[in-house]
Amino acid sequence: MVKRHILRLNAPKTWTIQRRGITFITRSNPGGLKKELTMPIASILKYQLALVHSIKETKYVIVHEDILVNGVKVTDYRHPVGFTDIVSIPKINAQYRLIIDRDATIKLIPITKEEAGLKLIKIIGKSMVHGKLQLNLMDGRNIFFEKQHYKVGDSLLITIPGQLVKEHFSLEKGSLVLLYSGKHTGKIGTLQEIKGNAIIVKSGQEVFETKKDYALVVGKDKPVIKMTK
Repeated sequence: MVKRHILRLNAPKTWTIQRRGITFITRSNPGGLKKELTMPIASILKYQLALVHSIKETKYVIVHEDILVNGVKVTDYRHPVGFTDIVSIPKINAQYRLIIDRDATIKLIPITKEEAGLKLIKIIGKSMVHGKLQLNLMDGRNIFFEKQHYKVGDSLLITIPGQLVKEHFSLEKGSLVLLYSGKHTGKIGTLQEIKGNAIIVKSGQEVFETKKDYALVVGKDKPVIKMTK
């Protein structure tokens, strides 16, 4: 049986938590994203938003208040909140998006109510199912289309929780990308060139090479939604 907690010393380095003096911390339920890109809602409420002080308080808030992740009410304190996910608390009129910051740690940034209905997500796979195109998205979602010219590595701006596609952004030369892993984590830059599994990115005056898998297309000339502090 999977334990409900993990040792703090073994928690992902992306979590900004106290490592020593307290032994355990809540473990996330399994989700579509890698554990380095997620954090349980209990830790979000306690360490990121400072709204609760214990698991008992967390459970009470989840049961008696509306805590929404991507527009859906959370019922489990171990529910994973992942990269680009939106946390909404209607009672205090607060909305946040989870990002990976320049110091390679998970952060929540406040966003507008309008943006809380939009999520930017990467296509990581596709296949044909019963004559329809199935897109496999970074957070574990699958979306079906009749026929579309979408490629692995492209990004979709979708509504939540409805999953309607508002815009499509191709991973191509000139696109604006946010790097969510590797030593350039948190940087936004313009894609200069694609070289197999690597890309050349220009961020400010810096030009560097990194893995194509680390890039999320966030727009053309500027990010289509707020993705950084």
